[in-house]
Amino acid sequence: MKNLSDNQRKILEHLLSHHEGASLDELAAHLALTRTAVQQHVLRLLDFGYLTYADTKGSVGRPRRRYLISDEGIDTFPKKYSWLANAILAQLASDLGPGGARAFMKNLAGAVAASLESPVNPADPPAQRLRKVTALMNDLGYRAVLKPGEAPGEAAIEAVNCVYHSVAKVHPELCQFDVSLIEQASGMSVHLETCIAKGGAVCRFCVSKEGRR
Repeated sequence: MKNLSDNQRKILEHLLSHHEGASLDELAAHLALTRTAVQQHVLRLLDFGYLTYADTKGSVGRPRRRYLISDEGIDTFPKKYSWLANAILAQLASDLGPGGARAFMKNLAGAVAASLESPVNPADPPAQRLRKVTALMNDLGYRAVLKPGEAPGEAAIEAVNCVYHSVAKVHPELCQFDVSLIEQASGMSVHLETCIAKGGAVCRFCVSKEGRR
């Protein structure tokens, strides 16, 4: 998220609760600032992609412009999904058992891999496939890097963060999703050597050129 000033945050908060949007004059009155000062904040938020606008024609004069919060602007507000994820995974484990929950994660990873806009080409060299998979993980919120493996024909993808750390600590079967996603996307075998949710310093996925099991 971009660094926002207090007044820029206040604009987003105001528009979050005013779905009809607001004009510059209305925002200036709300913030007790000049119209010119508010305009500078609005222009900045537009540059960030956090606002959109709509022009409406009045009975006289020029169209009135109203500013609205965009989906990207809404996403700047903190969200807590871990409680829902924990509830869903607990119900899956109850309904399917631990083995069934892991199988579900494997199938879900396959569906996600198949839906990728830029799927990894199985005809690409292994190193190129792994670079694409590492980029995919970074797109999903990981801070991942590709490193050489300990043996010929092996590599490792290391992530210094876990995007669902608190959930994975309670439901370790969630880690199967990452393993299966890398396997499905790369066509290679993957072994989770260390895991942050289990006390490791990094999540280290060891990858070999052999076809996935």
